[in-house]
Amino acid sequence: MQVLAICRPAGGVDAQSAFGPHLEAEMAALRRMRDAGSLERAYSVGHPGAVLVLVADNVDAARAQAAGLPLARAGLVDVELIPLHPLPL
Repeated sequence: MQVLAICRPAGGVDAQSAFGPHLEAEMAALRRMRDAGSLERAYSVGHPGAVLVLVADNVDAARAQAAGLPLARAGLVDVELIPLHPLPL
């Protein structure tokens, strides 16, 4: 299944200064997820944060994937997960 992950700076976090030390590790983790097939797409939102399309067996597995990212592990982002269901067009 696909799960939309909306990653926003956690409340009270100054993303401009706090994210910097983690960005290289975050990008490397996202590339590993892409290469493993668990990240379909990743988008910048034009300011600190991101929108990811995760591929997982269920929402709990997607939650674990997102929680393992460096910014989430450091408590710098909050992640909202939205399961995506195809429309029968």
